[in-house]
Amino acid sequence: MNFKFIYITVFILLFYACGNPPESNAQTTASSTQVQESVFKDISVPEAKKLISQNKDLVIVDVRTPEEIAKGKIDGAIEMDFYSPDFNAQLEGLDKNKTYLMYCRSGNRSGQTMNRMKSMGFHRVYNMQGGYNVWSSSN
Repeated sequence: MNFKFIYITVFILLFYACGNPPESNAQTTASSTQVQESVFKDISVPEAKKLISQNKDLVIVDVRTPEEIAKGKIDGAIEMDFYSPDFNAQLEGLDKNKTYLMYCRSGNRSGQTMNRMKSMGFHRVYNMQGGYNVWSSSN
């Protein structure tokens, strides 16, 4: 008797599992086409220069200290001191759907920042390896 009950239960479950998809499938498909691919990547200075020239909406972020920035920075970069107590709050204030190029002096702090941004829900962040040291020597 227990086997009959098990067979009937399994049959009913299979019947419902193989049934038609829910009515909202069209809505799900439409919204999934709007999803953008996430990118978190270390890039070289030449790749960064190419990215800057090809992406007019790119946001360049300098995470060095004010003393480091006083020695020069990439044109158009916004400044966010990595060591500032409100650094994470500043990151949270950025638009998570934009594309970002992060840099610091050597690429270490900007790499850490890229990882933070990934965990905060950003979608497209690049870290310029070698940082401003390599950038300034290549100009």
